[in-house]
Amino acid sequence: MDGIKTAERVAVFVDGANLYHSIKNYYSGILDYGRLLEAATAGRKLVRATFYLVEKQDAEDGGSSSARSFVYNLNRFGYKVRSKPLILHESFSPEGERSVSHKGDWDIGIVVDMVRLADYADTYVLVSGDGDYLEAVEYLQSERGIRVEIISATQCTSQALLDACDRHTDLGEIPNLFREKTIPQSERA
Repeated sequence: MDGIKTAERVAVFVDGANLYHSIKNYYSGILDYGRLLEAATAGRKLVRATFYLVEKQDAEDGGSSSARSFVYNLNRFGYKVRSKPLILHESFSPEGERSVSHKGDWDIGIVVDMVRLADYADTYVLVSGDGDYLEAVEYLQSERGIRVEIISATQCTSQALLDACDRHTDLGEIPNLFREKTIPQSERA
């Protein structure tokens, strides 16, 4: 391949639950998912962008129309969306006190997808600060030669993940990533 420069191939993995909680706790405004993907790819050749979503199911219709609209818009921006339902676990203590917990994450699914795509990408961009990805990141770097970049809220990103990644970008450092929330005319004072 004399003189031929191949384009860097990038795959983007968005941990939707982690991103949602980061935005909710640390940023104001509405995230522009198209701008996020643009920042993640940074002019490189996109192999795949996958958005992992945990959906709270509506008992009546199996999913809300706002969730369907969100998925539709993610698809329009170029994301492949993988979703699964939020699972509720109900338990009772010996004293009869009811406890409800929620289970819904994509950690294992994201790692499996990362391993599956390893032959097709040079760089991965993981949008998450979850330290549970550390072992996968280190494996992909050392055994598969993949560069791993992280986009997350620094305040809630695992220090070990920050130390291991090849590059970190704070969500707040991406220009024009958030736009102001609009207040409906009926709610204005």
